[in-house]
Amino acid sequence: MIFKNKVFQIIKHLMIYPHYKMNVFSGTNSYSEMLDVIKCLFSSTCVNGSDIGIYHHLLQKMLGSPSYSFASGRMGFYSILKTIGIQEKDEIIIPSYTCIVVPNAILYCSAKPVYCDILMSDFNIDTDHLESLITSRTKAIYAQHTFGQMCDIDKIMEIAAKHNLIVIEDAALALGARKDGKWAGTIGDFGYYSTDRSKVINTGLGGIVTVNNSNYNKKFSDYYDSIPYLDEKMTKKIAQTFIINVITLHPSLYWIGKFINMVLTKFGVMTYFSDEQCVRKESIYAYPYPAKLSNIFAKIGIWQIQNIKHNISHRKQVAHYYNDILQIYPSEYIENEKNIFLRYSFLIRNRDYWENRFSSKIDLSIWFKSIASGRIDNFEKIGYSLGSNTISEYACLHIFNLPTHQQIKSEKLKKLLLELKKSGDIISKENIL
Repeated sequence: MIFKNKVFQIIKHLMIYPHYKMNVFSGTNSYSEMLDVIKCLFSSTCVNGSDIGIYHHLLQKMLGSPSYSFASGRMGFYSILKTIGIQEKDEIIIPSYTCIVVPNAILYCSAKPVYCDILMSDFNIDTDHLESLITSRTKAIYAQHTFGQMCDIDKIMEIAAKHNLIVIEDAALALGARKDGKWAGTIGDFGYYSTDRSKVINTGLGGIVTVNNSNYNKKFSDYYDSIPYLDEKMTKKIAQTFIINVITLHPSLYWIGKFINMVLTKFGVMTYFSDEQCVRKESIYAYPYPAKLSNIFAKIGIWQIQNIKHNISHRKQVAHYYNDILQIYPSEYIENEKNIFLRYSFLIRNRDYWENRFSSKIDLSIWFKSIASGRIDNFEKIGYSLGSNTISEYACLHIFNLPTHQQIKSEKLKKLLLELKKSGDIISKENIL
């Protein structure tokens, strides 16, 4: 009955809304890539093949560190934790303004996430609070580059060196950001990236780990060799999902595409990872965790690496367009190589109203609307106490972020952007709390 009602709701939307609507799919993939994936689906190299080695070589050449691909960024992070020997009662300091998969991976090691508040200026971890959270059990600091804006990595490295701690960079949203020419994700002892459909490059699913501390090269390589690939059935189902997304998730097909995706997901033709609410690793049984990236997705990655500069340039252009109207950031901040603006993010009053307004034109999907985004209740399960990090919690209530990906036609949002600017609902950083 629920499914039937959902179908009727979508049909109603099809009749009411214009077909053109910009969606969350990043639009970086070509039909040539899709055809390559279709060919690989029917080959013996769908799961394991030579494209993986080529992909790793290109990543290492680009990033300057030994690079490994995983079925997801979260699996890469978990593999880092296992490599450095994280175990029961160990503590990892993370920003409370993050994704649910981050504390989950720590909990899978029976360790403890320790939550640090953020700066409202860039939504990154507040380094002034870090040292007060360090104990004899602290093993690592998690340096997250939120929304594609680099955190104060120099200060974090300084604190970590003082206390003999590991630094793990979360560049899941910041592939392509740089500081003094070094890529985000290659400055700490380890870094990792996400390459799913909403990121700078889209390999259908996936993640990348960089090992930047040579003391861990062999240990990480040995661990990587010990983990499995996704099985052939799961690999093919996710590849099918990628193909269908490329075809259907185009702005001109938005509503019919959304309907097709819902139906095919319901009947098991399409699939996505679904471990966000699992706080125990044993609860994940549909696929191995962690798992290596299958060859078919590495093949997509080889194509995607060629487009990184273009993708980032487009995102900066869109961010500039938003900013010329909303005037939230200095223009030089947007131009700075440290910021790629995967999302153009700011704080807002009356968010529900503006979310509804913008959602008529764009698949908004506001990110980080809760502590450990993806969890909406039972925060004690991830060791977080509500009220403990007030700035993060304020950001969750007021965050508004606009996508900047390839399918965004920013001029179609001009009228709404002007209305938002005129409304006075944008919260300036000087008037927070």
